[in-house]
Amino acid sequence: MRLKSFLPLLVAAVSLAATEQARASHCGAGCYPPACCTPDQCCLPVVRYRVCYQTVTEDRTCIRYRPVYHTVMRQCTETVCRPVYEQRLCTHRYTVCKPVWECYDVVRKYTVMKPIYESHCRTHCYTVCKPVWQAYQVPVYWTTYRPEYQQHVRECRYTVCKPVWQSYQVPVYWTTYRPEYHQHVRECRYTVCKPIWQGYQVPVYWTTCRPVYEKHERDYPYCVMKPVWQEYQVPVRWTTCRPVYQQHQCDRHYTVCVPRQEAYHVPVRWTTYRTAYQKHIVDVPVTRCRTVVEPRQRVVRTCTLEPVYTERCIKVQCGHWETESCYIPGPVVTRCCRQPGTWAFDACTCTSHYCPGPVVSYPVQLPGRWVCKRHYVPHEEIRTIRCCHMVRREHCHVETYNICRMVPETIIHKCCYTTCHLVPEEHCKIVTCHRCVMVPEPRVEKICYTTCHMVREDHCKMVTCRKCTMVSEMHCKKVCYTTCRMVPEQHCRMVTCKKCIMVPECKVKYIPYTTCRMVPEQHCKMVTCKKCIMVPECKVKYIPYTTCRMVPEQHCKMITCKKCIMVPEVKTCQIPYTTCRMVPEEHCQVVHCKKCRMVPEERICQVPYTTCRLVPEQVVRCFPVTSCHLEPYCVSYKVCRHIPIYVPVCE
Repeated sequence: MRLKSFLPLLVAAVSLAATEQARASHCGAGCYPPACCTPDQCCLPVVRYRVCYQTVTEDRTCIRYRPVYHTVMRQCTETVCRPVYEQRLCTHRYTVCKPVWECYDVVRKYTVMKPIYESHCRTHCYTVCKPVWQAYQVPVYWTTYRPEYQQHVRECRYTVCKPVWQSYQVPVYWTTYRPEYHQHVRECRYTVCKPIWQGYQVPVYWTTCRPVYEKHERDYPYCVMKPVWQEYQVPVRWTTCRPVYQQHQCDRHYTVCVPRQEAYHVPVRWTTYRTAYQKHIVDVPVTRCRTVVEPRQRVVRTCTLEPVYTERCIKVQCGHWETESCYIPGPVVTRCCRQPGTWAFDACTCTSHYCPGPVVSYPVQLPGRWVCKRHYVPHEEIRTIRCCHMVRREHCHVETYNICRMVPETIIHKCCYTTCHLVPEEHCKIVTCHRCVMVPEPRVEKICYTTCHMVREDHCKMVTCRKCTMVSEMHCKKVCYTTCRMVPEQHCRMVTCKKCIMVPECKVKYIPYTTCRMVPEQHCKMVTCKKCIMVPECKVKYIPYTTCRMVPEQHCKMITCKKCIMVPEVKTCQIPYTTCRMVPEEHCQVVHCKKCRMVPEERICQVPYTTCRLVPEQVVRCFPVTSCHLEPYCVSYKVCRHIPIYVPVCE
């Protein structure tokens, strides 16, 4: 058992001795602990590859079709109806009611109200108040206040922040770039084509084609770039300033005026008036008018108007309307027409193009129209009219009427009235008043203020960003297209053309050019800056102020016043007035009247009217007909394609 317990200790001692021997044999090079040796120190770095895409441009050629138009003037015969207008008359019978006047007499009775005026007089009694003025003395008391001013000075303490500027040096670093220019010459070789013209005969064929369309489908492969997103971490560092606030306290001394109330007594005097009434009796004579009626007679003359009829001849201006038809020709319009064109052969492109003919303008007369005009034809007629004028005729008759006369009568009446006068009464009372006196009182106020300085703090966080890698993906879609096959009608003519043969000739041109390389240069300078530190400073200001105290003064004066006593007085006046009485009278009058009787009468008139007849005519017109055929030509275009490339990345 003891041997088993000492066996682990023996193994540990042997290993420790071997370690010490190794340290001594390698001169201390193996003194590092074995845990410090990692695979990253012993192995080479692992090379990884990421996929990048390189853009490659390829030239491709496709065949396209362009339309070639051919215009030919074609004659078209059509029938046009030309209107022919004719004037005709038709008989129109109509009935007219002719008025016939008949005279007759009518006896008309009417009643007239004749006014009869009568004059009267009535007595009107009224009372007038006669003013009587009396003078008396009234004492008036008033109090005035005389101000007394006192000068005082109070002490006001306040704190002012005085700015103190401190200078410090700040290094400013900047980089400038100095350009370095190098002169180079490159050799540019180019080919110049020298033109040589040759004449030859070319048959020119043109065709009037009827297009036949056919639909086809073809597969169109295309490449789509599909985005693949990868995430990576980016450290973002920023600095914030945290404010640190400190509380301070200072004393401010100031003076406050405290109001205090003082009581004082003031005598108030006033006068009241008591009303005293007194009754009186007076004899008042009253005059009245009595109406007395007296009959009288007068001669009344009246005038009446009697009608007298006479006949006379007068001239009457009259007329009738006549209708006249006139023809107005249509306007002249200028129309344009293009003449047939020609085909020209282009020797450079070996194609034919159409040259349209000139545009010709010619006048065209538009159809006219018939217009009916009405004009008035005046003439005179002699007519007999019947006139009536009124003749004045006088009538006399005696009329009896009454006159009212006023006879005055005097009567004595007892009249009672009351007079009123005011009796003055003096009063007095003591009134307690209060006044405000301002008493200065010094006070101290604690003012708290806060100062702030900024503490800088640095922060850092890892932001996950994404980058997009485009992966190409092939797709295929069906493209529908239509082909047009033209059914030709062949034409041919020989055209003398010239062709240009370009003989190439090589030339060399040396082009000088300059390259520029920017060489960076580092600079540094010390900039003197200033910062302001606010140093508090306590100051004292003496403020003068004035207090005012009102001193009362009593005054009295006598004022002469007047009072008015109204004394009643009775008066009498005579008021005339007129009464009107209406007396009816019967009258009779012969009135000459007319009545109209309508007698029908038939008349005949000729009414003009216009008829229109369409006459057919053959018209030949030329209009352009354009035909189209498709001509093929080659188009070169560039296609961009992305090729994946593996780029090594050492982690």
